[in-house]
Amino acid sequence: MLVNSIHLDKSTKLQKERKSWLQQYLSFCDRQMDQRTLWYLIPLMSLPAAVMPISIFLMSYFEGYLLFVGASMLLFFSNVVANIAELSTRWTISLFLATVAFNLLFPLLCWLW
Repeated sequence: MLVNSIHLDKSTKLQKERKSWLQQYLSFCDRQMDQRTLWYLIPLMSLPAAVMPISIFLMSYFEGYLLFVGASMLLFFSNVVANIAELSTRWTISLFLATVAFNLLFPLLCWLW
């Protein structure tokens, strides 16, 4: 009996220590709540200065160029509005990462096909 309870204690302790990547991501976002201004400035500075020009240049060779530019601009302004509306950092960081993923993966997929 004692051996089973020790084994059970170890397994529950290991389960508490292990977190999924989603739980780790959400806890990271929650810890960033104190730095809301930083997460306002990161999308405001990095998207139009680094991410969007590269992807817009790469998409200029394809037919869906104007649709891509429109979608990129909508995602950029949604990042700004989400931060101004004081949504939680879970939303703002996730929206920023989704915008970066869209701006990097969509031109890559167009180049591959």
